[in-house]
Amino acid sequence: MNGMARFSLRALQLLVCLLVPVAAHGACVDDPARAHELRVLDEAQVIDLMEQHPVVAAPEKLHRIMASLIAASPRLLGGASIHLLAYENAELNAYAADHGLVILTSAMWSEQQALSDDELAAVIAHELAHIEGRDSLVEACSNLQRLGDPALRIEDARDRMALEMFNPRSPAARAAREELHAQEHAADVRGIELLRRIGRDPAAMVSVLAKIHGTEASGLNLLMGSSHPDVKERLRKAREAAQGAGFKTDGQDPPSALRPSPRAP
Repeated sequence: MNGMARFSLRALQLLVCLLVPVAAHGACVDDPARAHELRVLDEAQVIDLMEQHPVVAAPEKLHRIMASLIAASPRLLGGASIHLLAYENAELNAYAADHGLVILTSAMWSEQQALSDDELAAVIAHELAHIEGRDSLVEACSNLQRLGDPALRIEDARDRMALEMFNPRSPAARAAREELHAQEHAADVRGIELLRRIGRDPAAMVSVLAKIHGTEASGLNLLMGSSHPDVKERLRKAREAAQGAGFKTDGQDPPSALRPSPRAP
């Protein structure tokens, strides 16, 4: 085999090595069995949460806001039904489950917190963006690849990654945090786009993020990193997006010229 042939063979081998993990990750995300596995885990966590906190009825206006945001997203509108669930808690918090569940704490509409309707819409839009991107499943499949065991159960992979997160030198933990940070930024930006589409103030995303997360990184963030990005950087990127900078369309429904262009918030 001459030098050029050996070079071509080596190049092909490297290409295969690069493509196999990508293909395996894509197969995982598109596997209905993996999606079902994640849904079972999510529903078990929701049941645990509801056993610890009283379930409450969210104000009707929140259901209307969510319906308008879903209608602005063809990807969500053409998918499975999405439901809003709420529980009693004095802390501002929100979650999303890929199979179609947005969970809010009652603090969101409390008089003490005094969130505006636009800020409430921003929280819901952020969570809907996570559902659009199937972010939890994408993260789970990525972790299977990082751990080098694509056949591992998602629950077991979560346990192993939780241990990795306590090791500040772990490449797997660093990659996982980077992916989570990217998902949060993307959900902020996509949420801002959805706000624009329904005529809500995009700057509400910035103000509600500041209310939920503050404006300074916590000591834990500084020591070990966090599943959420640096709050100052996050606010900066959200502010730029709200002002119309750095948008990309999602390829589904291009926004007009007036709309520049995607887990707990």
